Amino acid sequence: MGYDLLLKNGNIITMDTTLPRTEWVGVKDGIIAATGNSEHVPESAKKIIDLKGKTVLPGLIDSHVHVMLSGLYLNAVNLENAKSIDEILRMMEEACKGQENDTWVFGVGLLVPNIKEGRFPTKWELDRVSGKHPVAIFAATLHGCGVNSKGLEYADVPLDTPGVEIENGEVIGTFLSDESSFLATANIMGKLSDEALLGFIQDCTKHASSKGVTTIHGLYGQFVKGDKDLHLSLTNEKSFPVDIVTFYQTWNIEDVKKLNLPRIGGCLTLDGALFENTMAMFEPYLDRPELRGILYHTDEEVYQLASQANSEGIQCAMHAVGERAIDQLIYAYDRVIKEQGDKGLRHRIEHFCQPTPRHIEMAAELGIILSMQPGFTYLWDRSEGGPFEMAIGRERADQMDPFNKIIEKGCMVCGGSDSPVTKIEPLVDIAACVNNPNPVRNISLTDAIKMFTINGAYAGHLEETKGSIEVKKDADMVVIDCDPYNLENNIYDMNVEMTIKGGSVVYEK
Repeated sequence: MGYDLLLKNGNIITMDTTLPRTEWVGVKDGIIAATGNSEHVPESAKKIIDLKGKTVLPGLIDSHVHVMLSGLYLNAVNLENAKSIDEILRMMEEACKGQENDTWVFGVGLLVPNIKEGRFPTKWELDRVSGKHPVAIFAATLHGCGVNSKGLEYADVPLDTPGVEIENGEVIGTFLSDESSFLATANIMGKLSDEALLGFIQDCTKHASSKGVTTIHGLYGQFVKGDKDLHLSLTNEKSFPVDIVTFYQTWNIEDVKKLNLPRIGGCLTLDGALFENTMAMFEPYLDRPELRGILYHTDEEVYQLASQANSEGIQCAMHAVGERAIDQLIYAYDRVIKEQGDKGLRHRIEHFCQPTPRHIEMAAELGIILSMQPGFTYLWDRSEGGPFEMAIGRERADQMDPFNKIIEKGCMVCGGSDSPVTKIEPLVDIAACVNNPNPVRNISLTDAIKMFTINGAYAGHLEETKGSIEVKKDADMVVIDCDPYNLENNIYDMNVEMTIKGGSVVYEK
């Protein structure tokens, strides 16, 4: 057979249990045509890549990406290391100086617990440094934002919306609940041009390919008024260097049916986030003992969407971080499946950060896909200290993201970044699962790689074409500079050398 592409002399980790490792792969028409070991290496192909012993993994899958916002973050001021309001203002002022008047300037990654004053800057503080620019700053979690006075006009959030911060009868420009912050974000993004929005989507997909990602589960709608990002992505999807499994974040199933999409949701938020004290828990926050988080929807609303999706043969995915939200969603799925039967739709819970032992058992029994993000605990938890411990105490922090307990029970876990909440860095996330800063949740390397390969494919109903290096599957692969199974010291030392999508090199270091 004449191959279009031949990879040879490699350490190819296939994630195929029948042939775990091989040394060469032949590709024809974007599909893996053959694999083998050194004694049967083909002599010719249109393009030959001598791997010289480097390692190949299946193309990596990020199972939870806010695509448009991820692209925006790549073009914004990164505030993740800011420690005070003054530092934020200096950084935003510098960014505003380099822009034409009336151009939006965005700040991203703000982590309120790291800020000395424990808050967002007010609109008046931002006004002092922003000149004629509209300015918006987004929390690292995406569950809060702040704007200057000019940005407030675009945000257009009614004063009686929960989470609109008011002092002395005046709006201060800060939105701290999903109702207000999501509306502000959607209104701001909805006023950007199609060219700008598409540019953000393209930037996200290009960046993902540089990290070894060949498929993303992309979340659209909710954060852009009119869902323009969704339609731009669907129209241009063949031009991207990654495949996108599209999740339409809407509560209206008829909108999904009109587009012939087989799934609904993504980050349909049943609760909020830890650092905004909106993650819904059974017990109070340590740093805000008057609060236990927020449930944004009734049990009946959650059940009705899950029931309708199941009856229509549509996969359903919703955001549930805290144990109260997980409880609400998993019992809705339980009721629906008992009433209608298991149709093999692989309904999902996004995040599943704070499950009880019973929740884990139910997820295994019901076949629920758990879409989880190792970057959360990698960034924000330590065996002693860290923002998680500050918010909820050491005992509950240790119970967050219990990957080992979940996998031991036989649950299907797919890995993602929740980008831009954490960065699209699947190799780092794999390392974080194996050698977490808090080892209470560590898992094996094989289980960690599965989360970002074959499990991610299964979660998107793509296991027949993606997730492993097997004959007749898509030729999606990533070349890395070392064998993760032979790293003696630091599992975090893995780096991407090349990304191959459908048999074409889409990124090369």
